[in-house]
Amino acid sequence: MLSHPDLLSPVLRADGMREADRRTMDEWGLPGRALMETAGRACADHAERLAGDGPREAVVLAGKGNNGGDGLVIARVLHARGWTVTVATNATADDATEDCAANLALLARLAEASDRLTIGGPDPADLRRQRPALVVDALLGIGVEGALREPVASLAAWAEAERQRGAKVLAVDVPSGLNADTGEAPDGTVHADLTVAMGALKAGLLLGDGPQRAGAVVTAEIGIPDGLLREHADAWTASPEWLEAVLPQRAADAHKYSAGRALCIVGSRAFTGAAVLSTQAAYRAGAGAVVCCTPESARATVDAHNPEVMVDAQPEADGGGLAITAYDGIRQRVEGTDAVLLGCGLGRETETQRLVRALLRRLAGENGPPAVIDADGLSALAGHTDALAERASGRIVLTPHLGELRRLTGDDDLDPRDRLATVRDLAADWRSVLVLKGMPSVLATPDGTAAIGPPGHPALATAGTGDVLAGTTVGLMAQGLPPADAALAALWLGYRAAVRYTGRPGSMVASDLLQPTAR
Repeated sequence: MLSHPDLLSPVLRADGMREADRRTMDEWGLPGRALMETAGRACADHAERLAGDGPREAVVLAGKGNNGGDGLVIARVLHARGWTVTVATNATADDATEDCAANLALLARLAEASDRLTIGGPDPADLRRQRPALVVDALLGIGVEGALREPVASLAAWAEAERQRGAKVLAVDVPSGLNADTGEAPDGTVHADLTVAMGALKAGLLLGDGPQRAGAVVTAEIGIPDGLLREHADAWTASPEWLEAVLPQRAADAHKYSAGRALCIVGSRAFTGAAVLSTQAAYRAGAGAVVCCTPESARATVDAHNPEVMVDAQPEADGGGLAITAYDGIRQRVEGTDAVLLGCGLGRETETQRLVRALLRRLAGENGPPAVIDADGLSALAGHTDALAERASGRIVLTPHLGELRRLTGDDDLDPRDRLATVRDLAADWRSVLVLKGMPSVLATPDGTAAIGPPGHPALATAGTGDVLAGTTVGLMAQGLPPADAALAALWLGYRAAVRYTGRPGSMVASDLLQPTAR
């Protein structure tokens, strides 16, 4: 579970959205036509802002479902505001949904009395002389999977050609063709400049190809009660208000130990940088005291780069990782700490992996501190996830990328079509908070709560950002944040730092995330 749920935004799948829509009509008595009218008017407002001061000429591509009905309302509202509007639709009075057909009839009556409103069929050839400033995609909406079929495929291709010529494209709810649940986009999926999500965000707008196809995304309140949207939410996204609410504040009389003690079991002879980045991130996240257990050969590097970190050098295996004989010394440190990070840069020596598995028995559970397990720590648990599930109790955060997740599951071909479902299932199996890193990262807790992290940022595609994420997470946990809150907050802090860095000369490197000017 995540704290401050009232500050989280619900993310729905297609089925959940349809059910919330149905219950609004059946239980709350709000007619479908009223929802459609509100949705269309909200989209029209966004359409005018998107088009700017250019020519007030629009083409609305409308299907025969309720998404098409929204488009017909948009056409009517834009026309009433002085726009010249052409509608291309495959809807007829006989095969459209009831509300769509009613709006089509109303629009046809208006078209009879105006030379600024034209309604035609779905043949793109009829649009060849159009050069609109705005194209509205209201062809399919949610609940559609697979390749686009005619006439939608040709209309979508026409919309893309107009976008290439400079027209702005607004998608109603989701770009036509985009899977609203997974973000899969078959060839020909509409590429929008702006997508107006009806009532709530759809998961597919945030996952997979969604961010590239949807453009900017805004949510329009259309009359569905917030409680229904939250009841049918499949996942959540964090708001800036949520982040501010969960970030810990130090008391006026705080000292280094009351501010949070983090133990980082990280680094090896070959990977000293991981130890430097993760321990510094723990401090920057607010931990008051950070201890680093690392092999003797890594001590000098950590000391040189992080003088604030208390380095407890431990016995070293032949390959440069921590030796199994380090167990007793590290175990004593575990017992005096508030949160533990295990894994960054440890290497994959057999002896070091044995140590990781032995230390797992001291973490989380009823008496051990909560922990973050990352990178080489995850590799050590491949084939041992049963032991992980026995200890985790929801107090261990796992932060794999896809390759590490494949090793953990033992499935080298794992490439989840539905990332939310996969992460949710594995988090339950392993009784852990699971963060699958990516663009965006997704998170799930053992009780089934799922969250989608911030949008991907290209500046984060550089070595070491995972070490910073792990260190930030343990630093927040050391201050008392629950594991799921700490993991989601760490994702957002890294994203915000990357955004602030953008625009400066040169490429960002992971250590730039740790500079005060980036936070």
